[in-house]
Amino acid sequence: MVDKSTDHQLLERAIEGEVVALEQLLWSHYDRLQRRIQRKIPAGMRGALSAEDILQTTFVDAWKNISSFSPQGDDAFYRWIATIAERKLTDRVRAQGAAKRGGNKAVAGTPQAAASSMMNLVDLVATDWKSPSGSVAYREAERILTVALGHLKEDYRTAISMRYLQGKPVAEIAERLNRTERAVQMICNRSLKKLREALGRSSLYLSKR
Repeated sequence: MVDKSTDHQLLERAIEGEVVALEQLLWSHYDRLQRRIQRKIPAGMRGALSAEDILQTTFVDAWKNISSFSPQGDDAFYRWIATIAERKLTDRVRAQGAAKRGGNKAVAGTPQAAASSMMNLVDLVATDWKSPSGSVAYREAERILTVALGHLKEDYRTAISMRYLQGKPVAEIAERLNRTERAVQMICNRSLKKLREALGRSSLYLSKR
């Protein structure tokens, strides 16, 4: 976690539209936020829902709305992002409950399966990326990619999630996005490039911590 003065400086730059500043803020608060949300997941849903599920959608909102955020008081950014995450969790819990009452199975994989899928994406994206320690740190890479996924355009994020996290065939993704299979392949390639660029930027940040 960054200190308060650095956090404030990064927040000012993030509000002004600096991508790297918001990335660093989200990276630095990730673990604290993950622990907070994990504690709040109802015990009966922990087999099918993880904090990482919630953070992925939380970061999408953070990227979309940071320019209109008006910080007030200490720890303003963390309080803001935590409020978004808790709202996302509440919505997800309600949706799961409604599906169960309606006789449908909740739409969610196991946390173990989600973690395995993210590790596969790390393997694909982080082939040449090295952490400051000299080897790829999966925990760091997963956190960085979760943040970076939130910054992708909606179609790009959908394509990457369906292809590499859910294992869907290109034909199914093309139908979902109303695009050709060739267009989906191009979207995936461009998305992977953007994720690799995020890993590259993170190496500079991690080396200064």
